[in-house]
Amino acid sequence: MSFRKVRRTKGKGQSVARLAAVAVGLAAMAVFAGCDLLNSLLSTDETPPTCAITSPADSTTVNGVVQIAATVSDSFGVVRVEFYAGGAIVSAYSSLPYSASWDASSLAEGSWHSFSCIAYDAAQNKGYSDTVAVEIAGIGQTSVYHGEIDVAARGRDAVWFNAHIGDTLAGDVQVVSGGTLSSFIWLDSDNYQKYIANQTYTALFKQDNFSQMSMRQAVASAGKFYLVFVNAGNSVVNCWARFVLE
Repeated sequence: MSFRKVRRTKGKGQSVARLAAVAVGLAAMAVFAGCDLLNSLLSTDETPPTCAITSPADSTTVNGVVQIAATVSDSFGVVRVEFYAGGAIVSAYSSLPYSASWDASSLAEGSWHSFSCIAYDAAQNKGYSDTVAVEIAGIGQTSVYHGEIDVAARGRDAVWFNAHIGDTLAGDVQVVSGGTLSSFIWLDSDNYQKYIANQTYTALFKQDNFSQMSMRQAVASAGKFYLVFVNAGNSVVNCWARFVLE
């Protein structure tokens, strides 16, 4: 009698079954991971946009029709931007460029007004800008400089502008902190170059050692001019200045 040897396959079948179970488990994990990713993508957007007024600059003088501009951003996109003047809405825009016009021609000279904007995204989150304040200039006035200046210890800072014969330069300087300002000097272009080269110069106007000053003087010739703020002290001097051409 002869016998045939039979191959036992029980172990192989168990291995196949285990591999199948692992595959099913991995597939389930992938499904759940995919669901988590989908849920993440479809989750509610709770981050508001950012927005900022870029024009006009804070503490400047304006008159006539003023152009207000803003920059905005959002991770999913901005759908609307509203512009406000003095808390009242001026206009709203749903596409670039985000800007608005505001008529200041009937407002009182020297009065102050504020601008701001609100940006909305698709989820109606609101992003609020900081407030920008401006002063209404008189008819025919052109702003030369309006704002704060930090003059470094034993240093100087300068503002330049162009003017014409017949213009009048008028302005005020007020020291906010740091003691007194050593000098304020108004120079034409040629004398400014002499001044920075430590050569003898002729000033159109100069005042020394003060905490507050005002000036008003006619422009005798057309050209480029400089307003120089000088600090000979050992600490920073912070001052507020406003100058206009009339």
